[in-house]
Amino acid sequence: MGYTHYFPGLTATAEVIADARKIIAASPVTICGPKGQGLPILDEADGIRLNGFEAAGEAYDTFHLGGTKAPPYPDMWTFCKTEEKPYDVVVTAILIAAAVRSLNTSMGTVRSDGRWDNWAAGVELFEKAVRPLTEDERIALELDVESMSPRSEPSGPEA
Repeated sequence: MGYTHYFPGLTATAEVIADARKIIAASPVTICGPKGQGLPILDEADGIRLNGFEAAGEAYDTFHLGGTKAPPYPDMWTFCKTEEKPYDVVVTAILIAAAVRSLNTSMGTVRSDGRWDNWAAGVELFEKAVRPLTEDERIALELDVESMSPRSEPSGPEA
């Protein structure tokens, strides 16, 4: 299955793209275009498409947050497997930007195979590059991300 983020309904608006540019510029990770080569695509029509650096072994699935142009397969770009490669920090920071911009709408949500703790570096990058999250935003995002996380049951001697 792999370490995956899910983001149905989120889109790369002009504001999200502006945030993504700031996030990429502030990132300590080399960010490339699709397939881990070239430059990332940040376009309102085509959306955001990026990956880690393939030559360094830091790429996995291309992250694609759709833009205004309808995709040929609508559900195809609603998730991204990063396998926790270094570019995951940029993916989570951009997903935070998109989710925060849609909090007051019913347009989208973000979920993850990981726990909210796994998003700490993405939160830090978002706050460094864009702005601090409000407490309400932080709680809403944590609830979204955690809603899908696997829970481990406490173990202990049976009574």
